[in-house]
Amino acid sequence: MRLISEKILSSFLLPVLFAVFTMFNADISIAASGAVGYVDLQRAILQVNEGKRAKTKLQKTFEKKSKKLKSDEEKLLKMRSQLESQFAGRKMDALQNDPKMREQAMAYEQKRMQIQQALMKERQELQQLEQKALLKITKKMRKVIKKIGDSGKYLLILESQDARMLYAKPHLDLTNEVIRKYNKKHK
Repeated sequence: MRLISEKILSSFLLPVLFAVFTMFNADISIAASGAVGYVDLQRAILQVNEGKRAKTKLQKTFEKKSKKLKSDEEKLLKMRSQLESQFAGRKMDALQNDPKMREQAMAYEQKRMQIQQALMKERQELQQLEQKALLKITKKMRKVIKKIGDSGKYLLILESQDARMLYAKPHLDLTNEVIRKYNKKHK
């Protein structure tokens, strides 16, 4: 009985072990033949044509809005210097009792707060516009990177960030290829 089970075991187990070993070896050779690459996503976004256009558009929007805010600030500075010249040499008690001076000081303070709020609002709007543009480009870029990865020669493509990647060989950098293929696809 034992002889029969050893024959069955050897005739069944050996081919199974051989198949498992072959599959394991094949996976290792496939992994060894596949490459790893990395992409500096920030640099790619800033260097693709669409990213350059988005950056230029954002800069123009910022310049336009900052001109208006600068004009408002100049008016505020003029108002402040007028108040300071009127307050010069007066004691605080006298200023508090003068309704005209109090009214001017309150108007100045309101204007200053309005400008600060407008400045914060403009910054938030610009950040939102920038995030929206970056998100749009990033989604498209991820598709390009996926296509490069699916081409068959890459097992893994990483995102390169200054603080996270400590070392990588320059020949593994796919950033220029991503930029070129992105510009070709998205004109």
